[in-house]
Amino acid sequence: MEAVSTSTNPDQCDWRALTPVWAFLAVWFGQFFLALAPNWADGTYYDYGYLAPPLAIIFFASRWAEMTKGLNQEAIVDAFSKAIRSPIVWVPGLIAILFAALLRLMETVDSGWRAPLYLHWFLLWGTTGLLFIKALGLSRSASLLPVAIVTLLSVPLPSAIEFSLIHGLTEQVMETSVGLNRFMGFPLTMAGETIFANGIPLQVSEGCSGIRSFQSSIFAGFVIGEFLRLHWSLRILLILSSAAFAFIGNSARVVYLVRHAFRHGEENLQKLHDTSGYVSLSVTLAAIVGFGLLIDKLQFRFRGI
Repeated sequence: MEAVSTSTNPDQCDWRALTPVWAFLAVWFGQFFLALAPNWADGTYYDYGYLAPPLAIIFFASRWAEMTKGLNQEAIVDAFSKAIRSPIVWVPGLIAILFAALLRLMETVDSGWRAPLYLHWFLLWGTTGLLFIKALGLSRSASLLPVAIVTLLSVPLPSAIEFSLIHGLTEQVMETSVGLNRFMGFPLTMAGETIFANGIPLQVSEGCSGIRSFQSSIFAGFVIGEFLRLHWSLRILLILSSAAFAFIGNSARVVYLVRHAFRHGEENLQKLHDTSGYVSLSVTLAAIVGFGLLIDKLQFRFRGI
């Protein structure tokens, strides 16, 4: 596909010159986020998704200068005008809009069905990517990748993967917390997904599995990596570290709750359950930000060597 040629007059492009493009993208992305809203509003695992729309706008705005570097306003507007009129863009786009209307109907009937949401994401970015590649070329359009990923991370995991992840995290959190408490001299017993501390049952299931902090930490790790513009290898390291921080924080939370139940019984246990969850999440996010700033500083130093 053709890309616009560079210009010797790289003037700043006036955003208003591409108002029709922004209007289309606002509607196109808006209906997708509207489809995801019921899953975010559920408040179980994916309420961080409300951050995805503003972050997508911020990421796009920060990447726009890179995508149009060396191009003047006239060249950019002309490139998008030609791309919109090209059958390579508008024919698949029209088909995608028709399919999206069908998907919106399915999503309205059952907002918890994950397959239509992922197909919707592919339609969204298939058409958007095609438009920008046709107008600006593949290399420039690659800057849209962070925007695409941040929207993908706001989509609920497929049910089978989510179930397996919850089960695996629950098992690991239980084994870790029970092992640490026994090491510290607190005799505990387990039965299924229940820990018995001094006769008090503590259910370690979905709520305590860490899936919510795991998901939000992955999201936070990616977002911080983009804001700091880390090298891709360091972004992967930050995301993996974010998952590790979430697991450590949630395990520490369960250890604390078990010890409290063993020493004080059920006194204030429910209140501490919720409070410890907020504290664990806050500490985890602080650790992610701190680690991101640390590796960004190290990256800067190594570049200067």
